[in-house]
Amino acid sequence: MERESSEPHLFRRIFSIQHELNDLLRSTFGPDPFGVDFDPERWERWMPLADLYRRDGQWVVRAELPGIDPREVSLSVVGNRLLIQGERKPPEGFKPEESIFQESPFGPFERVVTLPGAVAEGGIQARYDRGVLYITLPGPEKTGQKIQIQSEEPPEKKEAA
Repeated sequence: MERESSEPHLFRRIFSIQHELNDLLRSTFGPDPFGVDFDPERWERWMPLADLYRRDGQWVVRAELPGIDPREVSLSVVGNRLLIQGERKPPEGFKPEESIFQESPFGPFERVVTLPGAVAEGGIQARYDRGVLYITLPGPEKTGQKIQIQSEEPPEKKEAA
């Protein structure tokens, strides 16, 4: 019996350590060190797993949203951030008070993915396939150019001449 009463305390301590670690990461690397928004309050809720990669000159965000109706997911882009919001609802007839154990979290979620740069308006596509949401965003136009560095001869060479 004593184990049951100590479990909530243990989980509170784990969340406390997570919050301290998040604060340490923010103070060391800035507010968004790894491309995700480290809001400690969000870590206590379910957050979908996400990947960001390049394919054919575009960025693709892959978010795992099993059991979620894609019509109830909201997507928005602000600057270089993609915001994925929705709610994971319990199965019909599910009653937490009658649960023997529950590992599946339910409730609202929000996932912020920081993109490598700003996204041009238009051309964003989203596709939901077997519990996975794929968002394709236009990558930045290649505007880079090679820059030649101009320099004078070192003073040693001028004096020798």
